[in-house]
Amino acid sequence: MPKVVKVGKCNVLCWSQKEIDRWPNIALGRKCKIFTNNLLKKNPRLNQFINNETMGALDNYAEHEKIRIYITPLENDVFNDLKVSVYKNDSGSIHFSISTKESREGVTEFFRELYNNIHKAIHPSEEIKYVPKIKHTKSDDFKMYVENVKDRFSKLKLLLNNWLN
Repeated sequence: MPKVVKVGKCNVLCWSQKEIDRWPNIALGRKCKIFTNNLLKKNPRLNQFINNETMGALDNYAEHEKIRIYITPLENDVFNDLKVSVYKNDSGSIHFSISTKESREGVTEFFRELYNNIHKAIHPSEEIKYVPKIKHTKSDDFKMYVENVKDRFSKLKLLLNNWLN
């Protein structure tokens, strides 16, 4: 017998408790702009990353940018743990997956990657363009040094000519 679950203003027909647990109905943060589901709340490894205490700043950012964020676990993915969906009122939605790491640096990397991906999803034209690093060899450094010495001598020669005249 199917169950009818009322979520907000709509009634949802569900066949099992697992389907009910997959529904993103748990709001996080003070402004309630981030949503997750019972599967993530029941998973102790993922719950340490996504909970009310860790999502406060992201909730404020979502309120400021007028977006909604849905974070759900990926059950059958080998490399990624979470699926993040970002919905903006005028521009539609963007979906991406993200992985978690079990170290202290991994938590920092997770949140940095999460915030950067959400910012890129909202503002795609503001992507940071990095200048590629140029690897200098010793011969390049020596050529640059010789050119600098030549420039100094030419400046000194001009100064001496101006002083003598």
